[in-house]
Amino acid sequence: MNLHNRAFFLKTLAFLLSAMLFSGAVSDLPAQEKSCVVKHPALSGNYSGDCKNGFADGRGVAEGTDKYFGQFRNGMPHGKGTYTWADGSYYIGHFQNGLKEGKGKLVRKDSSITGIWKADRYVGEKLVPPYQINRSVSITRSTFKKLAGSGNYIRIKFTRGGVENIDIIDFSLAHDSGEQYRIGQSYGIQNSQFPLGVIVRFRAWNYFHSAQFEANFEFTINEPANWEVNVSY
Repeated sequence: MNLHNRAFFLKTLAFLLSAMLFSGAVSDLPAQEKSCVVKHPALSGNYSGDCKNGFADGRGVAEGTDKYFGQFRNGMPHGKGTYTWADGSYYIGHFQNGLKEGKGKLVRKDSSITGIWKADRYVGEKLVPPYQINRSVSITRSTFKKLAGSGNYIRIKFTRGGVENIDIIDFSLAHDSGEQYRIGQSYGIQNSQFPLGVIVRFRAWNYFHSAQFEANFEFTINEPANWEVNVSY
């Protein structure tokens, strides 16, 4: 074998050995992810679209007994999309963790409804806040807080400078339903129905005790719960 042929042979042998080693190294690498999991039971059949950490995440299409086209997060419909049931009914709107949440439109064979959903439940044509202030005169600040526990009642505190009911005169409390009670310096309403409208009126002395002012605070609580309302004047 002359020098030229020998050099060619060595180069070829080196190339083959490198290819074999490289092939073995590649075979040791983890296999590429081949499928994305859709967690929703009625959609866990075929899926095509974006994927993250083995789950449908991003924009995609899933089909099982039902169909869905839209945004996913962690394997569930999340964001805007269209969900079609096996009977042909469909919903176009927003989802959160697989449930209808926010604004959307539900179309059935003989009817359709548009509005707001919360936790897969239709709540109305527009979102109703838990509470709303209707009128506030000579009130410097107010806060509404839900308290733990069973039952539905309203507890109202009136404070000025951290002291409750200081220099209040001619206090009156009116409400749509329920029974009024008092604990210490706090007023309350129990056994009421919601939405509950409340009107508070009183007069109070100013800081210098040189003049009086009239205060009026009117609010509505729409969501049943145990509420604590703090009113500063």
